[in-house]
Amino acid sequence: MGPLWAVFLPLAVGYATTLTWCVERWNAPTQYFAHCWLLPFVAAVVLWLGREQWRGRPRETDLRALWLLIPGLLLHLAGAALMIDSWSATSLVLVVPGAAWLALGARRLQGLWPVLWLVLFAVPAPMFVEGRLAFELKEVAVSGGAAVANLLGAGVARTGDRLVPAGVDGSLFVAEACGGLRSLLSMVTLAYCLAFFTGPPRPLRRVVLLVLAGPLAVAANVLRIAALCLLARWFGIPFAEGTGHTLANAVEWLTLLATLLCVDGLLSRAAADWPSESPAPVTTASTQRAGLGFVAVALWAAAVPLLFLSLSRPFGDRDDRAAMLPDRVGDYRLEPRDGEAERQFRQSTPRWRELLGTGDFVWRRYRDDEGHLVSLVALFHDTNWKSVHPPQMCIEGSDMVILRDELVDASWLPTGDRVSRIEAQSRTDGWRYLTLSAFGTADWASGDYWEFVGYHLPRALVRANESGYLLRVESPIYRSEDATDAEARCEEFLRALLPSARELVR
Repeated sequence: MGPLWAVFLPLAVGYATTLTWCVERWNAPTQYFAHCWLLPFVAAVVLWLGREQWRGRPRETDLRALWLLIPGLLLHLAGAALMIDSWSATSLVLVVPGAAWLALGARRLQGLWPVLWLVLFAVPAPMFVEGRLAFELKEVAVSGGAAVANLLGAGVARTGDRLVPAGVDGSLFVAEACGGLRSLLSMVTLAYCLAFFTGPPRPLRRVVLLVLAGPLAVAANVLRIAALCLLARWFGIPFAEGTGHTLANAVEWLTLLATLLCVDGLLSRAAADWPSESPAPVTTASTQRAGLGFVAVALWAAAVPLLFLSLSRPFGDRDDRAAMLPDRVGDYRLEPRDGEAERQFRQSTPRWRELLGTGDFVWRRYRDDEGHLVSLVALFHDTNWKSVHPPQMCIEGSDMVILRDELVDASWLPTGDRVSRIEAQSRTDGWRYLTLSAFGTADWASGDYWEFVGYHLPRALVRANESGYLLRVESPIYRSEDATDAEARCEEFLRALLPSARELVR
C-alpha cells in the first residue's frame, strides 16, 4: 500500500471540513489571509525544481513521526468534538509535516522541511487572536500615522479611528483592513520564502530577513497612513480616499518589496564570508515499509469518526433574533442612526460578522424622556458560542481605556449570579462610560466570561448546545453625576431587556 492511500488520503478525509474552514478564512472580506492561496503553488514549484534530488533518496516509513502526528490528531479531535474549528486548523501545523515524515521518511525529506513548514503561514489564526492583533496594529497605525503626518505639517486631529487634517472638510476613516495586519502577514510569509527558497542557505541571513519583515511592514503602514493625511490636506478627502489610497497602497508594497530584496541582496553578498552551513546528517529510519499497513488501518479508523464529529452539528445558526429585540425597553426608546452613522455601521458590518462568527447582532442607541443615553450591543449564538468574545475586547476596540473591571452581584438574573461591570474612558474626548454585560440562555445567565465558557463547553462535547445571547449595555457618566447613576441606568435597561432576550432563545 502506497503513502497516498495509507497516509495522505485518510488524513484528507478526516480534515475535509477543516480545510474548507481554512479556505473560507482565506476568502474573508478583510483579506488578511488572501496570500495563503499562493503557498500551495510555491510549495509545488520548490518541490518540482528539486525533484531530482529528493526522488533519488529512499522512501521509508518512519514511526518517529508519530511524535508529531498523534498530538496533532488529538488536538483535531478536541476541536471537532467541541466544534472549535481553529483548534482543528492549528493541528495541521503538526499533522502536515508529521504525515510527510511518516510516509516518506527523514532521508527523503532531507532539505524539504522548509516546504512542509509553509503550513505555519497557511493556517489562519483563531478569530480572537486575529481580532486582538488587528486592534493593536490599527492603534499603532492610527496614532503613528497621525504623529508622522503632524511632523510634516498636516495638523491632524484624531477622533477614534478617524483622522482630521487641519483645514479640510471631513475625515479619513481608518478601516480594520487598513490596520496593517494584512501587510504584516504577507511580508513575513514573503521573507520566509526568500530566506529558505532563494539565496545562500546561511542561518544568519535567514534570521535577519525574518526578524526585519515584521517591523518593516508596520513602519511602512504607518508611513502610508501619514501620506494619506498629507494627500487629504493637499488635495482633499475624496482624492485621499480614492486615487490617493490606491497610489499609497501600490507605493507601500513596491517599497516593502524593494527594501526586502535590497536587504536580501546585501546579506547574500556578505554570506560569502560567513562559515558554511554544515550538511545535515543522513538519518536512518526507525522502521521500514512493513509498518505502513498497520498505520493505514489506524488512520482510516480515525478518519471516519473525525469527519463525522466535524460534520455533526446539532442545529443551524440563525441570524434574525437580534433584529427582533424591542424598540422600546422600559422607559427607553430606540434612537435611529443618522445617515453617516448608518453608513459607518454598514461599512463595518462584514468585519464584525467575521470577528463575531455570526450576523445575529445589533448595535443600538436608546434614550429616555430626560435625554439619558443607553447603548446596546446584543449578540445571539447557537453552535457558534465559541466566537463570542469577552466584553473587554469590544470596549478596548472602541478606543477606550478600561479603568475598572469587576464582577458585581446581580440577584435579579435568572440564576441569581453576577454581571460584568466595566468603567472605561474614551481616549478621544475623555468621557467615562459604565458598562454592564451578561451572557445567558433561556434559563441561565452570568456576566463571567469563563462561567459562560464552562457552561457551553461540556454541552458542546455531547452535542447538547443551547442557544444564548450576550447583552452589553453602556451609558455615559455625565458631568453632573458619578458612576453609580450610570450603573443604575444600565441595570434598569438590562433587567427590562432580559425577558425579551430569553424568550428569543427558547
